[in-house]
Amino acid sequence: MKFRIIEEAWGINRKTGERKVRRTAERIFTPEAGQIIEFPLGRRRFGIVSADEERVVLRVQCENSADEKEFIIECGAGGFYNPRSCDGGYRYLFDFDTDEPQGRPAAGRRRGKESRYSIAIKVEKAAGEHDYTQSKFFGSPTVPNEWVERFYDDIIFLAQIRLSDIAEYDPDNILPHSGYLYFFLDAEMYPSDQLYVWVEYYDGEPDTIIDDFNELSPLPCGLNEDWLISFGAAPPDADGTKLLGLPSGAAGEDASLPKLLLQYDPLDFEGVPYLENVDGYAYVLFGRDEKDFDGAVYKVDRT
Repeated sequence: MKFRIIEEAWGINRKTGERKVRRTAERIFTPEAGQIIEFPLGRRRFGIVSADEERVVLRVQCENSADEKEFIIECGAGGFYNPRSCDGGYRYLFDFDTDEPQGRPAAGRRRGKESRYSIAIKVEKAAGEHDYTQSKFFGSPTVPNEWVERFYDDIIFLAQIRLSDIAEYDPDNILPHSGYLYFFLDAEMYPSDQLYVWVEYYDGEPDTIIDDFNELSPLPCGLNEDWLISFGAAPPDADGTKLLGLPSGAAGEDASLPKLLLQYDPLDFEGVPYLENVDGYAYVLFGRDEKDFDGAVYKVDRT
């Protein structure tokens, strides 16, 4: 079994939102406790704490710093370390170089190279004044003015993601890192789970707030308060509300499903009536590939 650490240099043009990445080093090795792997450009060194067929535990230390951070990388998964920076620097990707054959993974197991991470979502109900353009669930969406006439009564506003908020947690640039991503549900058939999801990308700054968007929807109460989002790094199989990675629950065992875009956990939203009786998750899945928002699919797992 081989383990791999990749070093990449990255940067963001704050005026255009353009993100540039280039690989600067790669180490592939058989991990053993006590090994030290050094990356001179990024001034980082990784020490292997322990290693077996199930997982590798490694510790990273920055040159001229006593600060250390430990990572546990499970076999078949991956991870990344992105030292906190607003404008760029060096980051590190971890995975197992297992030389698995290409093709569809076997049912019940997704290859780590296909889903190396997810983006954790923590929510908090807004209290008082706040930035209406920030990432959030429910409440009042901030949209381009030209969209206002496109909405009708059966539409539920689910979420808006300000994509600059997730850039540091998306090292593979799966999602755009500028503009906004919006999630709406056509809830005419609610409470049936057979709903249509509308995912829309807008590459710009929205200028119009729509108050009480969900007031005329099939769920008129409980969805008109903003639930503000904070993001963090997470492994691909993390539970809870998140972007990307692997679906939790039974859907995670179905290798035929499209890749995960958004996972919604009702337990994170106390007092919100949407799916409050579901002991499982709602998923928004990509269409044909990770650039296909138009073909996104909505699925509920009640198990």
